Amino acid sequence: MSSTIISDLTVHLRPDRSITQMMLENKSNADPAKVISEDILTGKTITYGQLREDAFKAAFALRHRMGMKGNDTVTIIGRSCVDYIVAAHAIWAAGGVVSTINHSSTPKELVHAINIIQPKFFIVDASVEPKLREALAQTEYKSATIMTLIERVDNLALFPDDLLVGSRRIEAEAYVLDGKDARTVCAALVLSSGTTGLPKAVMLSHYNLTAILSHIYGLYVCALMGPWLGYYVCLVPSFDLDTYCRLLQDKQATLARLVPPVALMLAENPIVQKYSYSTLEYFSCSAAPLKPLVASKLQKRFPHVSLCQTYGCTELSSCVSQSGVRDKDAPLVSGGSLLANMKVRFIDDHCHDVKSGEPGEICVSAPSIMMGYKDNEAATQEAMLEPGWYRTGDIGYLDAKGYLIIIDRIKDVIKYKGFQISPTELEEIIGQHPSVADSGVTSVWDDSEATEIPQAFVVPVSGTFTSERAGLAKEIQDMVAAKVAGYKKLRGGVRFIDQLPRNPTGKLLRRELRQKASLKAHL
Repeated sequence: MSSTIISDLTVHLRPDRSITQMMLENKSNADPAKVISEDILTGKTITYGQLREDAFKAAFALRHRMGMKGNDTVTIIGRSCVDYIVAAHAIWAAGGVVSTINHSSTPKELVHAINIIQPKFFIVDASVEPKLREALAQTEYKSATIMTLIERVDNLALFPDDLLVGSRRIEAEAYVLDGKDARTVCAALVLSSGTTGLPKAVMLSHYNLTAILSHIYGLYVCALMGPWLGYYVCLVPSFDLDTYCRLLQDKQATLARLVPPVALMLAENPIVQKYSYSTLEYFSCSAAPLKPLVASKLQKRFPHVSLCQTYGCTELSSCVSQSGVRDKDAPLVSGGSLLANMKVRFIDDHCHDVKSGEPGEICVSAPSIMMGYKDNEAATQEAMLEPGWYRTGDIGYLDAKGYLIIIDRIKDVIKYKGFQISPTELEEIIGQHPSVADSGVTSVWDDSEATEIPQAFVVPVSGTFTSERAGLAKEIQDMVAAKVAGYKKLRGGVRFIDQLPRNPTGKLLRRELRQKASLKAHL
């Protein structure tokens, strides 16, 4: 029998509205002239009202000048900037599907992403265009249209002024879902490694995205929540600690969003003490659990700032739980309490519910659960415990006060500073080396960077001398570094092993591999 735990807050959601329809509301009575997004790099700003106007104009141009049709997929590849947000809303207003790919991806990684996403159009940073064209040449999508994100203060990105002058709002049927079920209409494709394997394209519906507006994170913080509620978001194209701290002071930030490596820098780096943070109310940390030592150091340096943590995943559109400024009694390492409309169960290795308070794999039922993985029904079914229940692959429990505690992860995805790394992808590359007989990649924790880093276990081919291993390790690390984005490098190094732990069917037992990595790290 199911031991389902239900959030104490329910929000009733309409199943017939698109993201664009929802954005036409003025939930917080925001002044149309209020600046809600700003590029620190270019100084470009956009107001609450201007975003809507520019998005509708760009949507009209997408449909009537660029030939985009309803349900076409448009992939955005770029750094954080105002035009990125405009582009996303233009695509939704035109009735399209927004797809996002990390701008640091290599051509090989882009080929894999393009093949599973199958976009008709691209909107990209100019710096990305050369490697995108290189990748497209290796796919069936060579004729896809590429538009450039132009970060200019005096002009809407994507299209020349002459295409926008006099443009009316796009026709209503392009974005209104009245009469349609928003749960069945895809709004976004986001790459995720899921619980295993190579990255897959998670399909998020308009219903998923409207559901997570009750408790938002990631892309949604900038592209959805700010434009909906009218709060200000400061966009920084790349992270620099001094710039970040200065902006917290100068912009009088009330909320600072963190990942564990940034939390570590704020807790230890002397640069932080150059500035004052009188308006700062709370930190919100996500992407990976915050270690107790880092959390306590951060609290000591910022005693007046509440430390909140968030737990969620791409397949659930965003968050499952979050601690807030009022959660004074929440444990430092908790993922907070359940958000609205969340139901959770904890199961053992046999998919049976565990007793209350005991750890088990976290399974979630919520309106925000993905539609599924695009063109991958097998992976979709594997990810579900039963209809409506997603298996997160994480192990945890709810404590006596209802706070979610994450204690382990059975899924094999590695999180380096908030970026997802697929061990399978790295293993495939390592296996190409002629001196490698077998390999397995897992994560090891790096205290110096406060993040997981990938480490490879390699079985060398027979006849490889011990004296040759140092050179072989470097060759493997260099080979991987040359073929992947920078955050996927084997920062944990290469360790040699006689045999990898596998079950009778040949499946790699990653938990045992992680135990070996952890044991070595503590010797």
